[in-house]
Amino acid sequence: MEHTIVIACEMLEHEIRAALKETALDCPVVWLERELHNRPDHLREVLQEEIDKAEPGTTVLLAFAQCGNAAVGLRSGDAKLVLPRFADCVHLFRSERVGDPGAVDNRTLYLSPGFLEERSGILKDYDRYCAKRGPEKARRACRLMVKNYRAVSLMDTHAVGLDKYEPRCRDYADLLGLEMEYCEGSYRVLRKLFSGQWDEEFVIVPPGGCIDQEEFLGMPDAAGML
Repeated sequence: MEHTIVIACEMLEHEIRAALKETALDCPVVWLERELHNRPDHLREVLQEEIDKAEPGTTVLLAFAQCGNAAVGLRSGDAKLVLPRFADCVHLFRSERVGDPGAVDNRTLYLSPGFLEERSGILKDYDRYCAKRGPEKARRACRLMVKNYRAVSLMDTHAVGLDKYEPRCRDYADLLGLEMEYCEGSYRVLRKLFSGQWDEEFVIVPPGGCIDQEEFLGMPDAAGML
């Protein structure tokens, strides 16, 4: 695809790199910090800044999902935008076929290898509480945050081996007092994004357009990923 750039989330780096390699897409990739997904309004601002840098006629592939409405309101400017039509990366990875929004259990926290690369989310909260209140109080505070959850599930997206991530996921589950499970995932949607197979699983915005909330009506609620 000529005149194409990818704006990518670091949280999905393993899967994005695997999909780029398989599709042989050779284009610039702009990586955005993984922590931005915790601040959707700021993520939207950063995404818009990067989109606005695109030259006229560029196709911008957004390797993201709706991500807490961060994608809603993005303007294409002089470019064309293509974005997977999924509530979040968990549903994207869990989707097995066209029309499948991705099966998730709302009492399970789903962790991909990319999520476990750094201490983020609730682990950062734990570190902060621990420094102020000590480990026992910090542990109780974190467990209170996930009191409605029953398990932590390590997603195998088959983009990278799990040997490095299994002990990290187990430590995560132990800290939160939850069961540890495994589930299947895939990066098939990213392969489609990078190979130009844009069907009903994608939002396509022509130059001068805007991503509207209606594009995501009927999408399932965001999956647990703290």
